[in-house]
Amino acid sequence: MPGRYTLNELADLAAKNSSEAIAKLTGQAVTIEISTVKIRKIRKDYADINPESMVSGVYIPVTGDINGAAILVFSEKVACHLCDLLVRREPGTTSQLTELDKSALKELSNIACGSFLMILSNVLKIRIIEHVPKYCFDMFGAVVDQVISQFALTPDDSLVIEIKFIFDEVLVEGNIILLFGLESMKSIIDILGRSDD
Repeated sequence: MPGRYTLNELADLAAKNSSEAIAKLTGQAVTIEISTVKIRKIRKDYADINPESMVSGVYIPVTGDINGAAILVFSEKVACHLCDLLVRREPGTTSQLTELDKSALKELSNIACGSFLMILSNVLKIRIIEHVPKYCFDMFGAVVDQVISQFALTPDDSLVIEIKFIFDEVLVEGNIILLFGLESMKSIIDILGRSDD
């Protein structure tokens, strides 16, 4: 039943479900933890991400009963460190992402964001169709604006999930951001509740 879950409970369930899949992808022990789940205003900073800071990320277009995108973003430095872990390089090797690195980030995003979207779909009883993930490297504000423009969204709130990937005790932190239309976000917030209040 939709009302049984808070945002935090839903995110924790998604993290647990995706840990095993990412471990299988990388061939190493991986634990995913959720730091916080927040509903934030679109035009305000997200956690420690400044709109003008460069980020490396992947966004997955979403259609169906809701339209928008799920975005997984990391700071430029963290993305390079993460790719060393994903493709089994010596830590500190990567300074510029290759096509292999971008592909690995897309797969990671497919699993992490996809797990959350699947649970959201099941809990809310709505149809969510995921499309081909797209890699992006730009200022964070520009990435968000690109998604808003592409889907002609008029969002007010976004759902921000601060996520930790722990590879054999090596910690990598990022953010999953869900951007949907105004009415869709209102419905999600009303059903699941503002667990950050």
